[in-house]
Amino acid sequence: MAKRPRLPRPVPVQEVVRGILSPGDRDGLELRQQIRRVWEAVVPAALAGQARLVDLRRRELWVEVSASPWAQELQFLKPKILAALDRALGPGKVKDLRVRVGEGSS
Repeated sequence: MAKRPRLPRPVPVQEVVRGILSPGDRDGLELRQQIRRVWEAVVPAALAGQARLVDLRRRELWVEVSASPWAQELQFLKPKILAALDRALGPGKVKDLRVRVGEGSS
């Protein structure tokens, strides 16, 4: 009976991700993770359940909410959210918060 060929050693996921993503991609991913942590700390749970972080484009954080009243609530919280993002990420990383009505987090 022939011997089975040796299998390559398992590779840690972190090593695989490093090989796929460029340094800029990793920086963007890390920035998005930091934004999510700040978002979860600042936005009330009831509102967070109705909103979804959609994108970060041109230093604008885009958020989608399930209905217009939630969009209005986010507009009231906008200064607080932007100030918390500035403290956590450094000034200018996120310069504005844009809200649109859509599906929200459902």
